Amino acid sequence: MSDVESDVSTSLYTELQGGRMRKMKGLISAVSRPGTLKTLAVGNFLLFLVHWIIKFEQVRLHGNFQDLDIPVEKGFVPLGLQEYESLPDSGSYRIPKIIHQTWKNTEIPSKFITWIKTWKANHPDWEYFLWTDESAHALIKDKYPFLLSTFDNYSEGIRKADALRYVILYEFGGVYADMDLESLKPIDPMAKKFSCFISQEPYEHPILDANFEHLVINALIGCQARHPFMKKLMDNLPAFRHMWNVLDSTGPHFVTLIYNEYMKSNIPSIQDQGVFLSPPEYFFPTIDPAKHFWFRMQCGKFHKLSNLQQKACKTLKVKGVNRKPTAVAFTDHHWIHTYIDFRVSLKGPVNIFQIVPDAKIYGNTS
Repeated sequence: MSDVESDVSTSLYTELQGGRMRKMKGLISAVSRPGTLKTLAVGNFLLFLVHWIIKFEQVRLHGNFQDLDIPVEKGFVPLGLQEYESLPDSGSYRIPKIIHQTWKNTEIPSKFITWIKTWKANHPDWEYFLWTDESAHALIKDKYPFLLSTFDNYSEGIRKADALRYVILYEFGGVYADMDLESLKPIDPMAKKFSCFISQEPYEHPILDANFEHLVINALIGCQARHPFMKKLMDNLPAFRHMWNVLDSTGPHFVTLIYNEYMKSNIPSIQDQGVFLSPPEYFFPTIDPAKHFWFRMQCGKFHKLSNLQQKACKTLKVKGVNRKPTAVAFTDHHWIHTYIDFRVSLKGPVNIFQIVPDAKIYGNTS
């Protein structure tokens, strides 16, 4: 190669290298700009969020715990009822044939309509009461004025709805059901056998959340009027009104505490003053989908959990989280979480009298 060719080659190489360097400097300069760094950070966060959502949906939809390091020994007996209650086909009712539900007014969100209708379909000869904010206030003012200040000063509607169910069951008796509960079959056998019954959340809920068993849920309660357990719940409402969390002031934690205190008297569940704690399979046979991802995270650290929690994780590996009600189930809970549900329906509300034409409202004489 001649000196001239060599100089040209060197010049071209230098120019190419210089071009690459200028491009690299330009790229570095662009990336270094505050706006660009912010865009990249947001982009990376969105990618992470999409990945997390996909993983969450995989767990929520498929409920697969098979890939987790959860050893299940041969002969393992999962959590669940081994022997079901013997319930009567006939006989007199110990609990009045009244269904109670609550909403802020008579305009019911469309998402509840189908489930409300199942209660009337399975209980055609039962009365149906809807309790609104107005009728609830009227009842407490008329019958239980000592609770009026507590009731009126609750900061959240859900606390009023919780407190109200204990009052109406004490006053009238019957079966209270949240609006996201679907009736699968007549509840009459329970109303004939027991003077008062409550239920508990799925076994895994309290175990994996807080390492204890038997969390009472207040979304469904059946009780005769003037039952002492309902009175105990009602009378304790003022003492717990200061509690920050709704679960502790009026909800499941509150009911569980009062129930455990009440059961210290060892009254058999079949007696008039007794309370039957029904298994989850009867009224709450499905696990809350909002807990699926949390349960997977908990069970992912299996070897750090208590023996009770390990049993819950083994049960999830055997049974999965997406369960269906069995033949013994009276209801299916759809876990809407009304007080934190931000979903918007495209359909407008429907008046209760279009859903249940013979619905009764306290104080409504028309």
